Amino acid sequence: MVNLSRKKYVRLLVVALIICLISMIGASLVNTNFGHIKVQNFSIEDANGHKIALVMYKPENATAETPAPCVVTLHGSFDAKETQDYTCLELAKRGFVVLSMDCDGHGDSDNYKDNPMDAFFTVTANPGSAFEDISTSPGSGMCDVVNYAYNSLSFVDKDQIGITGHSLGGKMANACLAYNKIQEANGGVNQVAAVFLMGNQQLNIDGVWQDHLNYDPDDTPDSGDEIPLYYDVDYGIDAGQLDENNYQTEAGGPQNFYKSANARVLINELDNYDLQEGDDVEVGKIYEGTVQGSEEKYIRALYQPYETHILNHYSLATTSNLVDFFQNAFEAPNYIDAGSLTIQYKWFFNTIGVIGFFLSVYAFASILLTTGFFGTLLAKKESDIYVPAAPKGVKGNVIYWVFLALGGLLPATFMIPLEQWIGAHKGADFATRSLFGTKIWPQGLTLEQGMWTGAAGLLGLAFFAIGYFLVSKKNGVKPADWNLKMSRSNVGKTILIVLASIGFGYGVAGFAKYFFGVDFRFISYVIKWPSSGSLLIALRFIPLVAVFYFANALCQNLCNMVAGRKEWLNTLLMCLANIIGLVCIWVYQYSGLISKGVVRLDSARVMLTWPLFINLTVCTIISRRFYKKTGKVYIGALMNTILFTVIGCANTMTLYCTNWWF
Repeated sequence: MVNLSRKKYVRLLVVALIICLISMIGASLVNTNFGHIKVQNFSIEDANGHKIALVMYKPENATAETPAPCVVTLHGSFDAKETQDYTCLELAKRGFVVLSMDCDGHGDSDNYKDNPMDAFFTVTANPGSAFEDISTSPGSGMCDVVNYAYNSLSFVDKDQIGITGHSLGGKMANACLAYNKIQEANGGVNQVAAVFLMGNQQLNIDGVWQDHLNYDPDDTPDSGDEIPLYYDVDYGIDAGQLDENNYQTEAGGPQNFYKSANARVLINELDNYDLQEGDDVEVGKIYEGTVQGSEEKYIRALYQPYETHILNHYSLATTSNLVDFFQNAFEAPNYIDAGSLTIQYKWFFNTIGVIGFFLSVYAFASILLTTGFFGTLLAKKESDIYVPAAPKGVKGNVIYWVFLALGGLLPATFMIPLEQWIGAHKGADFATRSLFGTKIWPQGLTLEQGMWTGAAGLLGLAFFAIGYFLVSKKNGVKPADWNLKMSRSNVGKTILIVLASIGFGYGVAGFAKYFFGVDFRFISYVIKWPSSGSLLIALRFIPLVAVFYFANALCQNLCNMVAGRKEWLNTLLMCLANIIGLVCIWVYQYSGLISKGVVRLDSARVMLTWPLFINLTVCTIISRRFYKKTGKVYIGALMNTILFTVIGCANTMTLYCTNWWF
């Protein structure tokens, strides 16, 4: 039997837990500004009785006697409120109360729509009667949260409430402002004093920004009762120079947005400016002036950091821009220069937590393998672990490398078309703007990527079979050499050890959330305690995803990791083989964006593949490590399947689907 050192893996587990603990403590201390910010999770009900999950950052200076400015923030699609914590932290350090919310169908908020992004599509520069009541306003709950802050939080300055959001959240900020302006037009109160959009833009008609809302009470265009509502609020835009989704204008790609007519519209909303064609908007400048002869002065600002859409709310540049804007719009109780940030330290602590999490799962499973009960899963001796022979001769090497390259590259050629085909069954516009789920698989993003990985797995199995008949069989390899057979008791033990190990890892994640209020993450790749609902959804996706991870384990361990090659080089090559197709997609997409300002592929679907880089790299390491211990592919393949399915399902948009098929 393969001999494992229990002490070695106990030490590794201790190291993993220390890393996780450092992550928890460090992230918590930074997130609370060493105890000077109170971070509280709670929920409210919207006007229709649906739960809106919130996290509030409340600084010490915010009291009923000294009310503070407040900012409500909303994440982008497929994200959750925690992804806005950099925004929350930096504003709260400066004395702002900040409320970060989960959009419906995301995070811990209720899921009650067949597409939570529907509101995104209905928000235009021509709002109608739907905006007259908070129960029908398409703001995805942001109007309710602003109303809650305005009416229920005594420590909030009612005259200084701002809203901000990334991508979907930015569009909902526009909707929230539209709702409030219409309330004001009908004799109510506009509760919003400032708007800052990340990765989105002012409302437009056919791509042309409008300097006002054209409120249409009877929802009948050109009926003569339209009411112009001008933006008498502070307004800022953060337009990434490499934003895949926005800011394409007559001036060229997003890099040149500051030269565009739409950028001039933003500034010309102020009475004091009349920029004409050829006049560039000064990036980062705070423009100030009146709006339609108002007594009060307002500001406008355009920022253009060199970053992609998905990085907006994680970057130092955009966070600094957001702080700069709100400290100019409001009176910051604790002014700190916008360039003085600490989010990079939280980013560091969050990231090492991801490493600690994966290490703890691996180490715990390895320790279990040293016990008498699970030890029967180990290979009886080293010679029982099948190692493919290195390719021989020119022909053998050509076949090997061609198959390896095709296995890595071919799946990339049908990724986007397959995902678009799945989404296209709701119509062409839906296919380009959202992702589509079913009653069985109610998470569109997970479904599209799951279908692709499943198809890639089938292709891998086909290559594995072809390679066997072309090469391995002729070299005397028999299927029995692969050690695929397993007793019933060992099947049960395999399932048990995988569940126990993943459960242990998530126990650590639950501990982090309960005692420190943090999770483990790298950008939007979040490992947190999953809800019961997301676990049930993950169970439905597991059979779909399993095709890939089992096929991948077979191909890599029984075919591609060959004898005579150093183990680290074997693993490195297989990691590269797994991600090479994605690398090509990204190079093709972003080289065009950088050089010509245009995207060549579906922008949303490409940017949302980035977590696969992590999955496809880590899965190779996990699969290989357990294969070398057991001589079988099953523990690694099953662990990868469950682990990455749960991680994905716990952090995306869930639809309320009524359709069984696409």
